[in-house]
Amino acid sequence: MFISAQIERADSIMAAAYSIKSIDANTRYSDFGSTFMGEKIVFSSTRKKPGINNRVWRGNKQPFLDLYVGDLTESGEIKNVKPFSENVNTKYHDAFVSFTADLKEVYFTSNDKVNRRIKSKSVKIFKATIAENGEWKNLENLPFNSDGHDAGHPFISRDGERIYFVSDMPGTLGDKDIFYVEIKNGYYGKPVNLGPTVNSPYKEYTPYIDGDLIYFSSNRKGGEGGLDVYVTKLDGSIPEPINLGTTINSKRDDFSFIINSEKLQGYFSSNREGGEGDDDIYTFVQKTTISLCDQSVAGVIKDKVTGFTVQNALVTLIDNEGNKLRTVSTLADGVFYFGLDCAVDYTIEVSKNGFFPSTTMLATSNANGLKNELEIFIDEKEFIMRDSIQLLNVENIRFELNKADIKEASEKALGKVVRLMEKYPNMVIDFGAHTDSRGPDALNLWLSKQRAAATVAYLVAQGIDEGRITGAGYGETKLLNKCANNVKCKEVEHNVNKRTEFIVIKKE
Repeated sequence: MFISAQIERADSIMAAAYSIKSIDANTRYSDFGSTFMGEKIVFSSTRKKPGINNRVWRGNKQPFLDLYVGDLTESGEIKNVKPFSENVNTKYHDAFVSFTADLKEVYFTSNDKVNRRIKSKSVKIFKATIAENGEWKNLENLPFNSDGHDAGHPFISRDGERIYFVSDMPGTLGDKDIFYVEIKNGYYGKPVNLGPTVNSPYKEYTPYIDGDLIYFSSNRKGGEGGLDVYVTKLDGSIPEPINLGTTINSKRDDFSFIINSEKLQGYFSSNREGGEGDDDIYTFVQKTTISLCDQSVAGVIKDKVTGFTVQNALVTLIDNEGNKLRTVSTLADGVFYFGLDCAVDYTIEVSKNGFFPSTTMLATSNANGLKNELEIFIDEKEFIMRDSIQLLNVENIRFELNKADIKEASEKALGKVVRLMEKYPNMVIDFGAHTDSRGPDALNLWLSKQRAAATVAYLVAQGIDEGRITGAGYGETKLLNKCANNVKCKEVEHNVNKRTEFIVIKKE
C-alpha cells in the first residue's frame, strides 16, 4: 500500500515551467558552475586574464579553470565580473564553490596542492575561512579526501552541519555518486551514499539543496541527452527523480542548477548548441511552482487574556477553495502542526467550547522547506447561558478523589473567576458543587458541601469580598440527565452531572 502510494504520487508530479536566457557575461571559453554568494555570483571560467601568461590545459586546449565573481542584477545578468584573489586562483584547476550562510567559510574543488604545486592527480574538496578583506585563509584538506578517488562539487547545508559532494569513492553505486558527511563541532563524520533514489549506475553531479529538495545532474538513461538536471526529495520518498524537462535540459550537458526559490530565479550551465562558448551560464525564471515544493506550519493556541496554552482546541486547515484538509486537537501544550504546499493561501480555523471561533490567514511562499511558525490567541467567552441562567464560563473545578482538596490543575480556572470578579466589581455569584449518582447519597451531599466551602474559601483568600460569593453543595439532587440511582449509564453521561457551576446572581 505504501509503495503504491509513492508510485501514484511520483506519476502525478510535473516539472515546473521555466523561461531561460544566456547571460551577457559568457565568453567563447568555458563558463559554468555558478554559486550564490549573498548578492553576488561566483562561477568558474577558463577565460583569459588580461596581462597574464595563461597556461593551457591539454584536455581542451583552454586555460586552467579559475574562480570569478560578479554582481547579481534584477534581470538575472551578472555584472562587474572579476577574478577572485590570487590566493584562491592557482595555476591549476579551481572550481565549484559553496559558501556557508554567514559567508565566513567556503568549500571548493581543486587539485590537491601544497604551496601552490600539484601533489596528486586527484580532485579534492578544500575548506577555507574568509577574512574581512575577502581573502581565503587557513586552507584545509578535508579528511574524506583520498589520493585513490576524486571528491568535488561541494554543497554546504544552510545550517552548516552537512556537506554534500560527488565522489567515486568505495561504496559508489555507479561511475560517480552523491554523498554527504555530517559536521559536528568541526569534526567530519563518515561519508554516506544518498542511495538509489538519487544515485544510479551512471554519473551524478553538482548537488544543490533547496529545503528538502535536491537538484542534481545525471547522464542516466531516459534523459534528453548528456547530463540532465533532476530533482527529488532528500528523504527518498520519491522512487524516481523528476527530470526538469526540455527547457532546462537539452541533448547535451546541463548541470550546476541553482535557484532562489523565494524569487523563483536561478542559474544553470550548459554546453548546448547556440551557446557563446564551450560551457555557458544561463539564467532562468521559474514560472510555475514545482509540485514537490512544500512547507509546514507549527503553531500554538493560547488564551488571549492569560497567555496560557489552550488544550482540546480544534484546529482546522482549509485551502483556498474552502476544502477542510485536516483537523487536529491540541494537547496541554496547545501545539499543532500541518504540512503545506508552496504558493497556496490557507485559512487556519480554531474552535473550542467556551471560546469565540478564530480564523487566521496563512499564505505560503515559493521557498521550499520553509517552516512557518504561528502563535494564535483566542478569546474565551466570559459568560454562558443554561436554561435561562447566566453562568461564568469556567471549566469544572477538579478535586482530589473523595476529598475537598482543589487540584493544582484548576488554579487557572479559579484565576479566571478572580479576574471576572475584578472586572465586574458589582457582580455577585453563587458557587454550586454537584456529584453524579454513584455512591451513597448522604456521602455525595456531604462531599459536595465540603468542596463548595473549600472553593469559596480559596476565592476569598485571593481577595474576593466574601459578601460577593456564596457556595452550596447539592450532591446528586440536581442531575442534568436520566442517570439517577440504579440507572445504567456510560461514564461520559455520569460526567455531565459531576460538575461545578458559578451562577451569576447579580452583574451590574
